Amino acid sequence: MKLPTNFSISDIKKSRPVQGLKSFFNKGIVVSFIAKTIATIIIWAGALIPTWLYLITRWIASPEGFWQELAIIVIAAIVVGWLQVILAIIAFVLTFALLVEDI
Repeated sequence: MKLPTNFSISDIKKSRPVQGLKSFFNKGIVVSFIAKTIATIIIWAGALIPTWLYLITRWIASPEGFWQELAIIVIAAIVVGWLQVILAIIAFVLTFALLVEDI
């Protein structure tokens, strides 16, 4: 099996799953609004997973005092911060493409 080495956005737009989503989103104005709203909520819920992990870890650790708080914040910024920024950018692009442009 040979893997495709040259594909473009137009190939993705012509693919079967994208065409299925396109036909589903274009059913009607109400169905389209509800489907896009649910898709946007799912996108942002997935993008905010690092934030939820930080909040759960902070709740479990229950730091007391300045140095423990500082340690938790520094570890979160180093380990989870970059991932959160990348996922937020990806979620913004996907949301923008879903709501503004046609799939």
